[in-house]
Amino acid sequence: MRFLTRIAWCGTVAGLVLSTGCADEKPLSEKYPTQWTTCNALFGAANMESLRGILDSDDLKFTNPTLSVDQVKKGLTKEAISPYDKRKGFDAYDVCTLSGNGTFDATVGWAADTLKAVQTYTDRWHQASTDVYVSETSPIHLVFRCEIKGAASGPHVQVLLEVRTWENTTNSFTKEFHQKLSVNLARALRDELACTNKPDIPDDLQLSK
Repeated sequence: MRFLTRIAWCGTVAGLVLSTGCADEKPLSEKYPTQWTTCNALFGAANMESLRGILDSDDLKFTNPTLSVDQVKKGLTKEAISPYDKRKGFDAYDVCTLSGNGTFDATVGWAADTLKAVQTYTDRWHQASTDVYVSETSPIHLVFRCEIKGAASGPHVQVLLEVRTWENTTNSFTKEFHQKLSVNLARALRDELACTNKPDIPDDLQLSK
């Protein structure tokens, strides 16, 4: 979190404090330790610092559940190796939602669409690399092939992992920065899940200008 020296009023006492609020207010890393750690791990500390700068406000907060990276990894792996439950479908994991002067939100999960459906639905999806397909309908959706060791077999094998990143912020949140966040998230999940096919997540998702 970016700390700013400012004049803050806490009750009737005024003074200079190194915080985004009153002197006794805890920083984000202490108020939301799990969300802080998970977001930094999935997007990179430098990117989160930039995001916090864009969203900076007196009410900056994480609103997603307290999910660790390990919990997300175990949940996705369990779904991949278990028989598909068509009544339940796949879980969506809200891994990072930061709100302040706008909102950034990211979720991950196994895609409901099959690889064949993504490949043929060209009005929505375009191919960014051998293993990566992108849809730019707000929010940005990125799917990539991630084969898990010991994955279940059947007509609906969990092959496509989907990351969704959405923002409602100021003009300083550029498409280039949005792309960087999506790419970092996809790469982090690929590495955490140890996708056996080792998908290449390119820097350039070939987003429209």
